[in-house]
Amino acid sequence: MLMCPSFRIYPLLLLLLISLGTFAAGLPPGFVQLEIADELDPTRIALAPDGRVFITQKNGQILIVKDGELLPDPFLEIEVDNFNERGLGGIAIDPDFANNQYLYVYYTVPGANHNRVSRFTAVGDFGLPDSELVLLELDPLSGPIHNAGDMHFGADGTLFISAGDGTNQNNAQNLGSLLGKILRINTDGSIPADNPFFNQLSGKYRAIYALGLRNSFTFAIQPGTGRIFANDVGNADWEEINEILPGKNYGWPLVEGYIGGQDPPADYQDPFYAYSHDEGCAVIGAAFYDPQEVQFPAGYVGKYFFADYCFGYINVLDPATGEVTEVFATEIERPVGLLTAPDGSMYYLERRGIGGGSANDNTSSDNGVLWRIFYTGSDAPFVSENPDDLLLPIGEDAFFEVAALGADPLAYQWQKGGIDIPGADEPTLLVPGVSLSDDGSVFRCRVTNALGEAFSQEAVLSVTTNTRPEPVILTPLAGELYRGGDMLSFSGTATDAEDGDLDAASLTWRIIFHHDLHTHPALAPTSGIDEGAFAIGTIGETAADVWYRIYLTAEDSEGLKKTVFRDIFPEKIDITLFSQPAGIVANVDGTTDETPFIFESVVNIQRQIDLPQSQVIGNEFYLFQEWADNGSTDPQRSFLAPEQDLELEAIYVGTTLGNGTGLLGQYYDGDTHDFVDPPLLVRVDSVVNFNWGNSSADEDLFGEDFYSVRWTGDVQPLFSEEVTFHLNSDDGSRLWVDDILIIDQWAPQAPTETTGSIFLKGGDRYPIRVEFFENGGGAIVQLFWSSQTLPKTIVPQRQLYPDSDTSLVDEPEDRPMVALFPLPADEEIILEIGFDRIESGQIRLFDATGRLLRVWSYFFEPLSMQYPIQVGDLPGGLYWMEINGRFFREVHKVIVK
Repeated sequence: MLMCPSFRIYPLLLLLLISLGTFAAGLPPGFVQLEIADELDPTRIALAPDGRVFITQKNGQILIVKDGELLPDPFLEIEVDNFNERGLGGIAIDPDFANNQYLYVYYTVPGANHNRVSRFTAVGDFGLPDSELVLLELDPLSGPIHNAGDMHFGADGTLFISAGDGTNQNNAQNLGSLLGKILRINTDGSIPADNPFFNQLSGKYRAIYALGLRNSFTFAIQPGTGRIFANDVGNADWEEINEILPGKNYGWPLVEGYIGGQDPPADYQDPFYAYSHDEGCAVIGAAFYDPQEVQFPAGYVGKYFFADYCFGYINVLDPATGEVTEVFATEIERPVGLLTAPDGSMYYLERRGIGGGSANDNTSSDNGVLWRIFYTGSDAPFVSENPDDLLLPIGEDAFFEVAALGADPLAYQWQKGGIDIPGADEPTLLVPGVSLSDDGSVFRCRVTNALGEAFSQEAVLSVTTNTRPEPVILTPLAGELYRGGDMLSFSGTATDAEDGDLDAASLTWRIIFHHDLHTHPALAPTSGIDEGAFAIGTIGETAADVWYRIYLTAEDSEGLKKTVFRDIFPEKIDITLFSQPAGIVANVDGTTDETPFIFESVVNIQRQIDLPQSQVIGNEFYLFQEWADNGSTDPQRSFLAPEQDLELEAIYVGTTLGNGTGLLGQYYDGDTHDFVDPPLLVRVDSVVNFNWGNSSADEDLFGEDFYSVRWTGDVQPLFSEEVTFHLNSDDGSRLWVDDILIIDQWAPQAPTETTGSIFLKGGDRYPIRVEFFENGGGAIVQLFWSSQTLPKTIVPQRQLYPDSDTSLVDEPEDRPMVALFPLPADEEIILEIGFDRIESGQIRLFDATGRLLRVWSYFFEPLSMQYPIQVGDLPGGLYWMEINGRFFREVHKVIVK
């Protein structure tokens, strides 16, 4: 399930191929831990209001720990697709569980190739299988890894869900896919109307809350503040902790780690914290320490705890500073989950592995452990892990071990039958070459320090004259190679000195897919067969340093086992990627490099090349034109690696970039927004990209509300084509390009994006004018552009040239005299307006939120006229009146009693 190394990792559950030992976690002084449950296949934990701990198992079982004991019967068993990293991956308890008994699960649907979120109902310590209510069907998966699946409730009662990219990195940036996202739904499966993309998307995709994530296997929501920290498992170099904000893009696969010189997407959000693969390889486990009862020392309150799957530690992060303050725990065998309990203790899950964490058999697990950490303030010895009973043939070595916590130095003394064993003063005990005289021996360990002593539980050594069986793998043959899409057949036999030839019921097969130092499960332990076949996919791990290891385990009638394995390696080719010009940064299956470069590939494995639509090299702007071999104009290319070496070339066309410095900004005070009075501030702004929020454009000159800005200068397009300008503003805005008004949204409003298009010739400069006003609330103004050749981006500084003439554009005599009275109004408002010409136009009335209420047309003769407007039927409050003419537009405040 979870699995990985120091280079690349793919939860749900990526397994490390190094032995971390079986010692209990090293904790700070005064902390101890208790083993609550073992022999687990764990993925998540959740806590019910009554204190019961729910544990999800990858195979579809949900278990309950009640009053500190693991209940013998599963709470619920769900049929799941348990292949590779798929399975039962998430659980959340309803905030009103005490009344409605609802809980929510995330699992891979068997035979359907997608993950699902469902709600079940509990009755006591059992779930009702027929109570399933399907809330959300996620999109199809491209492969068996990157499922994520963590779920937590926000303070408002909505359910947040993490969805991995499903083995296809392009899903993360695609708003037409739920994968690679943080999702948010209501408890009945409906979608909250305040989700950030609710008005932009339709159907289930309105559930998208944040995007650009690879595999946020775990996340946590802080009580009180509602802050969301999500751990995104990295690819080549970085592990990320992201603070999840609505509508934000966290960059994958365009950006990994801190932004640096990488080219971010729109609405990009840098990681809150990131660490390199020198410090770990898979960030996992998430919990804020904000319990109802504080048990840990005060310095831990409000901190964020996270773990690393491969390096086996739990760290403490300060959400106020973004710094790691402490290594809290070490020597954990593949941690997968953290949970802060209301009583102030903390639970964590160790995934471990079938062989107790050995390097070769840790892909799947049936010996995971649930631990509870609590603070005693005492440094007396505390035995946190006890030795196990052993059954061994004559002549083999017996190995026992114990783990303990307490003030150093800790002294260990092993005993046999209650009598000290001379020289046995380490946490481990080796009994070499056991004999029948050792059968039934009882061992335990005494741990002491200056503050006291503690004894481990007793472990019984059983010795038999029986011998271990001898399994033999017949096929595949040694040296056999595979390709993507092959059907890998396997067969084997086993004999035993006492039992003779063993039948298929005594055999168990497992297949593990290896990549460098980490592994993925390929075939879960399968018993009762002496032959079978395994389909090798064409989609999944794309690295070339891969192979399959096939395990065969035989067990005799007395329970003695022996395991053998055979490695099967792939057939590989070289693929060379060129470009004209050289130096284009290409993304190949999530890893970036500059052309030209060579990458190795397994034959018949799906490969994905993502080239940038455009790239800047020096002072030249290059635009993708086509692939040289097939003429395709799509910079994304997906293909199966062929049998022979392959060369690919991408063709780009270039143009010289501008050298602009921005636009001239003129800032005006007041609520008339007519740009008549001299500006209070004149400056050159590099781009029009401002989000002043509820603050001022300049705190020394303006208040938080009632100001306006005019930007003037030239804009220089790169290519000859139709250019679409996007103007996002709160409140009103308008845009002229080449003296043509192409966007007109001059009204109070919530953040609204309006577009307008115009054909421009590449390299020429065109006059541009942007006008903006702020009345109340938030203040945003952003100018983007896009075209057939350019993605949507903020109009860059280098293509903007400030106006050197700082004189005002509109002269006062071009505008009428406008007055409104009485204010506040009761039944009627008089609009007095004076022209020196015949004028016709429109009057619009908006409420305080920018909602259009009424529209009137008018026709005025020269000189002053009065126009009565009835407002007596309106509720008392603030309104805005917009008067539009052929050559002017004004907005005035209206107050109704």
